[in-house]
Amino acid sequence: MSTSPTEVRAELCKSCSGAGEIGTDNGPTTCPDCFGEGRQLDSLERTEWRMRDIERAHPGAAHGCENEMRWLIFELRRTREALLQILSRCQDDSGGVQLAAEIKFTANRALGLYGVRPAE
Repeated sequence: MSTSPTEVRAELCKSCSGAGEIGTDNGPTTCPDCFGEGRQLDSLERTEWRMRDIERAHPGAAHGCENEMRWLIFELRRTREALLQILSRCQDDSGGVQLAAEIKFTANRALGLYGVRPAE
């Protein structure tokens, strides 16, 4: 079964129904699932926003894990950038070689840029 990438549509956030905020006992607050955007975030946005939240939650050496956290976030960003470059090069290759298609599919699956549907 082969698959091909499709464009991702921005759908409304299911938690806040597109409003960007949810009601709490203390009044309205920013939706934690869409970060106030009112739409479902794609994998890259969601990952980057959560990494930034983690960085803000661990300032300085208060938790004793600053070096490890910075290393992990650096590695995640570097790996994601490499996958984006691989996917971009495969998409630029118009030869349609099977290897390029497999690499493109694998990189897309890791990045979550495009939805995957069965080939027709």
